[in-house]
Amino acid sequence: MSQNINPAMLACDLHDHIEIICMRRYQVELHLLDGTVVTGVAADTRSSGGQEFLQLELQGLPQDVALLRIERIHVLDPQAPLQDIWLQQGGSCAL
Repeated sequence: MSQNINPAMLACDLHDHIEIICMRRYQVELHLLDGTVVTGVAADTRSSGGQEFLQLELQGLPQDVALLRIERIHVLDPQAPLQDIWLQQGGSCAL
């Protein structure tokens, strides 16, 4: 059974969770829609050209990952209040 997901929007609460993991600079694993897993430090978010990005620090260098390419963010800090953030759950946010 397939869900109707608006490919251009994330739910507002997801933006809040992503901002928190960046403020706390958590080490995360990004599970991308294509099956790739990327590990780094969540550093910031940014928008460019109508797209939103999560900026990771990978070996000291910044790398932008489009939020809409991410299926799940797994926070590696066991003390974090939320360990898994599923981005492809649908919803919208008027930003």
